[in-house]
Amino acid sequence: MIDGEYVRVAPNWTISDKINSRTTLSITVVDLLNLDKIDNGDEIKIIDNSEEIFVGVVRNLQKREPSPNVLEYAISAVDNSALADKRIIAKVYTAQTAGYIVRDIIAEKLGEEGVIEGVIQDGPLIKKAVFNYKKCSEALDYLKKVTGYNWTIDKDKKLNFFDRSTNLAPFTLDDSVQHSNFVQDSAMDQYRNTQYTRGGKGKTASQTNETPTPKPDGESRNFVLRFPIAEKPVIEVNLGGLGWITIGPADIGVNGLDKNKKWYFSFGSQIITQDSAETALDSVNSDAVRMTYTGLRNLFVKIDDPVEINARREAETGTSGIYESLAIETSIDESDQAIQFAEGLIETYGEIKDSITFNTNVSDLKAGQLLPVQKPLYGINDDFLIESVTIRPDGNLILYSVKALDGASIGGWEEFFKELLKGNRDFVIAENEVLILLQTQSESEGYQGSYDIKVVESDYPAEDAYPAEDSFPGTITSEVTIND
Repeated sequence: MIDGEYVRVAPNWTISDKINSRTTLSITVVDLLNLDKIDNGDEIKIIDNSEEIFVGVVRNLQKREPSPNVLEYAISAVDNSALADKRIIAKVYTAQTAGYIVRDIIAEKLGEEGVIEGVIQDGPLIKKAVFNYKKCSEALDYLKKVTGYNWTIDKDKKLNFFDRSTNLAPFTLDDSVQHSNFVQDSAMDQYRNTQYTRGGKGKTASQTNETPTPKPDGESRNFVLRFPIAEKPVIEVNLGGLGWITIGPADIGVNGLDKNKKWYFSFGSQIITQDSAETALDSVNSDAVRMTYTGLRNLFVKIDDPVEINARREAETGTSGIYESLAIETSIDESDQAIQFAEGLIETYGEIKDSITFNTNVSDLKAGQLLPVQKPLYGINDDFLIESVTIRPDGNLILYSVKALDGASIGGWEEFFKELLKGNRDFVIAENEVLILLQTQSESEGYQGSYDIKVVESDYPAEDAYPAEDSFPGTITSEVTIND
C-alpha cells in the first residue's frame, strides 16, 4: 500500500532488518491500480493478513520499461526512523536525563513530522549535551552511543527509547515453535585473547615545576615542554635569582587568539612563548622559568586473558595460544576509559562464540531483540541477540530468516548491556562545542511623496511593416518629470 492505495507488486520483495541500522524495503510495483503516481517521501506499507509488517517512506524510485508500454517502479524504502533525518536540532542540554532530551527533541522538532512519544525510559543523567545544528537522528544516535540505550520510530510513528536489555522477543524459540533450517555455527572471525587499544590524546598527571628548553639566553622567547599542553599552565619566572614570581592567569593567553599578554600557549602544543614586549630572560643574569601543567600523551594499552591464552595453547599444540587484535578509538582520552574499552572487547570476543540461523513463518521477531533459545539437540539453553531479520514472501506465507548471536561468553547479553551503564561516570556530548543560534530581525521603513510622470508617445510602425535591409530604426524618445 502506497499513500493509502493498494498496488500490485512483483513477488520478489525483501525487508532487511539489521541491528544498529534502519529497516529497509526493496520492492517492485508492477501496477498502480488506483494510485495516480509514486513520489519520494510517500508512505509505504507491507500488510500481511491485516498485520503491518513494514511501514516507512519511499527514499529511492526508479522507473523502468522491461518491455514496450509496460512500466515498473523499483522502490527502496526505509522505516519511519528516517523521519528523524528531516529536521535539525540546535540546543544545549545540561544535567538532564537522556529520556528528557528525547522527549524535548520530539516537542521541538519531530512532533511536526507526526512523531509522538512511545516508550521512553529516562536512562542515565547527561551532564551536558551540545547539539550544534545536528540532524535529530544524529542527536538520538549520540544518546544511543553514550548510554547504550536504543531508539526507533515504529510503524505508528511512536519514538521509543529503551534499555536494550528490556527489548525481549515475544516468544522462546523451542521445538514447539514452527521453524526450519536451524543451523549452529562456531567461528573465530573476531576472537582475541590479547587486546591492544590505541586511543586519542590522554591527559598526564600534573607536571610540576618542569624546566623547559632551551635555557634562557637573552634572545629565545620560545620554550619547549616535554608534553603538549592540555590546560592553561602555571608559569613562574625567577628574575636575577631573587625568587620565583607567578605570572597571573590573566597575563597568560592563547597564542594566535589573545593579544597584549606576557606569555602565550596553544592547546596541543609543547611551546610556551614570551611576548616580544617583555624583557627576554637570560640565564647569565640568573633568570629562569618553570611550568606546572597538565600534558597530553598518546593512549595505548594492552589487556590479555591468561586463562584463555593457556586454554588455546593446550588446544593448539605447538603454538603460543595468543590471538591479538588492535582497536583504534580516538574518542578515548583517559587511560581508565582505554582500559575499560579493551577489557570490554576481551569480554565480548574473548571466547569462541556461536551464532544461529533459522527460518520461521512466525512474525514479530526484530533485530536487537533478546531471543531465548532452547534446543536440547544442540545443547542450547541461552539468550541470543538477534542480529538481523530478512523478510520475504514464501508462497502464500511470509518467511522470516533470522540470524542471532550468542552472548554466553559475557554472562548473557542482558548483563552485557547492563554493564554498559554501570559506574559513576559522567555522560557528556560535544562539551567543547559552542552553539550559535541565528535570529532573523527586520526593520520597517516608510517613504512618502508624490510623483508626476509625463510620457510623450511616439509613432510606431504597423505590425506588418518592416524596415528596408539598409535602414535602421530611429530613436524613440520620451520625457519623464519627477517631482518629489
